[in-house]
Amino acid sequence: MPGLKLNGALILCVLMLPFSRPNTQVLDCREVRSSFQFLYPGMKWTPETPVSGSDLQVCQPKGLTCCSRKMEERYLLIAKQNMESSLQATSAQLKVLIIQNAALFQEAFDMVLRLGRNSTLTLLREEFPGLGAGASGAVTQLFLEMSLYILGSDANVNDMVSTFFSRLFPFTYRRLLGNGAVAGISEECLRGAWKGTSAFGSFPKMMMTRLSRSLLATRVFLQALNLGIEVVNTTQHLRAGRDCGRSLLKLWYCPHCQGLLEARPCRPLCVSTMGACLGGAAEVQPHWRAYVEELGSLAAAMKGEQDIEAVVLRLHVIIRQALKQAVAAKSKVSAQVSGICAHAPPRVSRATTLSAEHAAASSVPHSRPTVNFDPDETLFGRRREFISGLRGFSQFYSGLGEALCSKEPVALNSSLCWNGQEMTDKFPGPGLKKVPHGSESRQKPPEPVISQIIDKLKHINQLLRMVTLPEKRWRARPGGGAAKRDPAGQGQADEDEEGLESGDCDDEDECTGVSGLGPPPRRKRLRIFADLADNLAIDDLTLHELLLTPRLATDTHGGASVPGAAHVPSATFIFTIIIIFVTLGLQ
Repeated sequence: MPGLKLNGALILCVLMLPFSRPNTQVLDCREVRSSFQFLYPGMKWTPETPVSGSDLQVCQPKGLTCCSRKMEERYLLIAKQNMESSLQATSAQLKVLIIQNAALFQEAFDMVLRLGRNSTLTLLREEFPGLGAGASGAVTQLFLEMSLYILGSDANVNDMVSTFFSRLFPFTYRRLLGNGAVAGISEECLRGAWKGTSAFGSFPKMMMTRLSRSLLATRVFLQALNLGIEVVNTTQHLRAGRDCGRSLLKLWYCPHCQGLLEARPCRPLCVSTMGACLGGAAEVQPHWRAYVEELGSLAAAMKGEQDIEAVVLRLHVIIRQALKQAVAAKSKVSAQVSGICAHAPPRVSRATTLSAEHAAASSVPHSRPTVNFDPDETLFGRRREFISGLRGFSQFYSGLGEALCSKEPVALNSSLCWNGQEMTDKFPGPGLKKVPHGSESRQKPPEPVISQIIDKLKHINQLLRMVTLPEKRWRARPGGGAAKRDPAGQGQADEDEEGLESGDCDDEDECTGVSGLGPPPRRKRLRIFADLADNLAIDDLTLHELLLTPRLATDTHGGASVPGAAHVPSATFIFTIIIIFVTLGLQ
């Protein structure tokens, strides 16, 4: 009986032995053939019985194998495809977040400019009807140039404002001030005469300051979003090279050749392999984290004088005060213009030409646009919400390899894993050989495309830091300004470019808080995002890639691309310009 019990125990151990280590199973190629034909139906490249595998280049077995050379080549292709698909799936949420908000913000900024333009045109028509269509054309041209500027056009905001007042002053002088067609004073001279007079006071300089800060912040914000899309899109489309493909083959499909269809790679080997395949993408992490933080800092700073919503929706107030300043100083301005232009060489007047040129601008709505404003749906609030979501991806590149490996299905036998050569203990005990981590792969320099991503992130981060100014207190003054008034009581503005200190400023003029440009009145805050959400839902990412994502390409000098030039695709830029022209012409 003791001998019988001993023999029974030995038989039980022998029966259990094949299941304790999958490597010791009897190799059967039928399951391998079924698995391979599931991936490639109709392909009959699986050997009927185990072979030596002497022709294999990667999955070289210690014993026999169920793989042929053609199977190995096919496994290599599908391993690359699996890695690329996993990479796209891993970064899809981040990509959608940036694409959706980039489109939303661009449309929101356009809407702000349209509302600001319409408010200014309504002001001219209702309060200064004598200025005519030429003044309306000057307004339309100003807002068109502002729209193009935030999209990256090569323009100067101070020049925009100066040109606007140069176009506005001839109509102001001849029609608003009642001088008519004074003999000897040419149109060309009038265009430049306002700079040498006190016609508009300090309001043009104030307008330059407000617009320069807010438009630049808006421009860089959109540029940074487009670059973020470009970076993520480039990462998403990284391609597995030859060495990466061989490593992925060894990681995922070489165990199939040994009949280990349920084998799962050991975690350290998977992370090491992914790190090598990503071409040094982990080195992008510090620059990506800085990008998220700098973009958040800019978004937080875009209020007051750096908030396009606050500035543009009050632009008509500054223009109104500038025109009132000219009316209040009528006699002085007329005398100054006569002194400047009386001896100027006569030129052919272009007043008739300009009026005809801007005739289309007179066809504007005859009532103020009605918008259902919601004080909680502002640009600033939406930016804060977006940055909060983006910060959830601040460690995206440092955890990219781990994220790819996390998509691996859980092994049926959780105690064993594939180490690239055989099944081994997932948690090796003392004295057992640990799975190699492949630390040598992390010492390689990053791939050129990764280096280019790093250079572009460095450049935009520097630009974001430059634009983000320390927060300043709003210098709102009761009644619209301090008591620096003209002793004669004529209400001329003080020359302080930071303040709006017209003596004519009262509640009806809506000047309260304009000096520091605090938040717009509650009734003027935009409820734009609820109206845009349905129209800008991301149903087709390919469309948004074409519209918003330029290709990552090194410039001819091998350096980083120039902001505002390379980051906006030419087709998109031209398309947007056409849309703006049509919109501004029809509304």
